[in-house]
Amino acid sequence: MFPIPHRILSPAAAFAVFTTAIFPVATLAADVKKPNILVIVADDLGYGETSMQEFTREIPTPNIDALAKSGVRFTSGYVSGPYCSPTRAALMTGRYQQRFGHEFNPGPAEASSPNFGLSLEEKTLGDRLKAAGYRTSWIGKSHLGYLPQYHPLKRGFDEYFGFLGGAHDYLDAAGDAHNPILRGTQPVNNIGYTTDAFGAEAVNFIDKHTAEPWLCYLAFNAVHAPLESTEKYLSRFSNIDEKKRQTFAAMLSAMDDAVGAVLAKVKETGQEDNTLVFFISDNGGPTRQTTSGNGPLRGFKAQTWEGGIRVPWAIRWTGHIPAGQVDDRPVIQLDILPTALAAAGVIAPPEWKLDGVNLLPYVTGENKGAPHEALYWRFGPQMAIRKGDWKLVKAPGGGAEAAEKSVATTPDGAQLYNLAKDIGEKTNLAGQEPEKVKELAAAWNDWNKDNIAAKWAPGGGAGKVAGREPGGSAATAATPQGPWKTGDSLAPNVAPQVAGRALEISAQIEAGAPEGVVVAQGGPGNGYALYLHEGKLSFAVRSKRQLTTVSAAQPLAPGAHTVGAQLAADGKVTLSVDGQAAGAGQAPGLIDAQPRKGLTVGSDDSKGVGEYTTPNHFTGKLEKVTVHAQ
Repeated sequence: MFPIPHRILSPAAAFAVFTTAIFPVATLAADVKKPNILVIVADDLGYGETSMQEFTREIPTPNIDALAKSGVRFTSGYVSGPYCSPTRAALMTGRYQQRFGHEFNPGPAEASSPNFGLSLEEKTLGDRLKAAGYRTSWIGKSHLGYLPQYHPLKRGFDEYFGFLGGAHDYLDAAGDAHNPILRGTQPVNNIGYTTDAFGAEAVNFIDKHTAEPWLCYLAFNAVHAPLESTEKYLSRFSNIDEKKRQTFAAMLSAMDDAVGAVLAKVKETGQEDNTLVFFISDNGGPTRQTTSGNGPLRGFKAQTWEGGIRVPWAIRWTGHIPAGQVDDRPVIQLDILPTALAAAGVIAPPEWKLDGVNLLPYVTGENKGAPHEALYWRFGPQMAIRKGDWKLVKAPGGGAEAAEKSVATTPDGAQLYNLAKDIGEKTNLAGQEPEKVKELAAAWNDWNKDNIAAKWAPGGGAGKVAGREPGGSAATAATPQGPWKTGDSLAPNVAPQVAGRALEISAQIEAGAPEGVVVAQGGPGNGYALYLHEGKLSFAVRSKRQLTTVSAAQPLAPGAHTVGAQLAADGKVTLSVDGQAAGAGQAPGLIDAQPRKGLTVGSDDSKGVGEYTTPNHFTGKLEKVTVHAQ
């Protein structure tokens, strides 16, 4: 009897190999069908939010819970990027995104780097399964390229219904001319609530293709900002008083309903036992922006703390994977592609250089070991490696700040945590375990040597990454991180990403008669400006053209001052002068969409965020101007 390579063959495929030796191939083709593959991706859903995780029952998610309970829930399920586009690039290829330079998000469609897109040298999950005879559908968010060559229909998918950008309005399909909802390549309008529409599209796809194996990649934009829902879902959470949290709960409940409808259609069409299902989120929750919580984990979206990279993660294949399992072995979204290929009986040759592994032998109990020796992250100045229970990490508030000034990302100065004892990453053990630090740093450096420089900067600017050139030399222009001074400016594609985010602005000023703009980003549609009018510190914020202006009660005295403004997640505006509160007010909420105008220091070069005559140059000296979007 010839050996069956369990590393790459599913139980169904192994059965096919066995029976081929006994029965004619034509008979086999009539009796054995390759399993369907359903990949469901939530957007910005934190580790602690779904009730399947058992941290909270505030927002019931019965359908997602049932999916996890009928298969395997991974409590150490990860993604390789702490935010949207990099995670999706790695999922689609089964390879770390740093292998092909897809390290950062691109920025809005109208201002992204011209070379943004999932590398055309990489094959996607759609490419692989289409070649194996699958009908393939991509529904929902792409975020992997705006140009025609990056469209899902050019990347191995037969059908597409969704949008190409990073975020979209839930109620207005035509709300962003640069990022329309598309059916194939044609814009569509009036589709209703996007979460409902994407779920319905998946239901229809499954219903149409019962006679052939299919891949359905269902990428919701829920629960990503903007926070929007319909009364149908809002009414379920009248017990939640805080408006933002109520809307988030409604959005998550809507997505759970859509998941339930899709799984019900799989069962109704008699395909439950022949459908391999994955459920993940693309990154941790951006708690301050949307209230999405990460349970006991430290950190948030866009951070390499656990809260940015550990996510809800489940897999189900009824009749093939034992139900009701809770597995703490670390897995990662890179594993989805090789696991799907193995279920389909597709052999992955070494030249594909996959970083993910086939999880089937692990979830069936055949392999009791860990799927990965280690998992790795690189995200600008941030990095991490998890090996066993140990994690070496650089993240905001934990060593990443110093790394921004270095010429290359390194593990130098990283912190060490034992996740088995300290899931919240509270106790840094680097000083107590220097040999473990050296071991993990060496492993991370060995992994990183096969990666390439990022092909675009955070927010989309080509060529510069966190103030560094791709080759590692220091950049001389104003960096996206600041601090800035009078005359500095940033183009829209590298200006701070402020849509749906709380803001904290600070500057050192010196003037005999303080007047004019300190810093501005955006214009009369969406944006903000910190400025002085008649000597009084003022902050203007616009969202959907609605202007809110908050001014200090007293004018500044001549001389040097440190001034600041904060826009909190609930819309509260606070002004400060020399560390003391100087004024407060209330905006309706956060900035709705990323401004289409860039950032300027010492003037406003747009049509004006606030009610002043542009360019409204500042009359004195400006230094150490910073804008932090949280």
